[in-house]
Amino acid sequence: MFIDDFTLRKMLKEILKKKNRYQIIKEIRKTGEKIQHVQIDKFLLEKDVSLSTLKKIDKYVCRFYYEEGTAPQY
Repeated sequence: MFIDDFTLRKMLKEILKKKNRYQIIKEIRKTGEKIQHVQIDKFLLEKDVSLSTLKKIDKYVCRFYYEEGTAPQY
């Protein structure tokens, strides 16, 4: 996993067309990770976020596309 924040942001925005933020937060928390709405908002607004937040979002996006069985559109 190489974190490219621009592509990751674009892929997260695509997921947000299908799900809302609350559903995403709930799914991330199911895996035992701690995350808040503010962290996703800051990431989407291109503000500074921690590396651990990027890892959590990256894991979620990868898992989402794996479970859906589709390839992300870059």
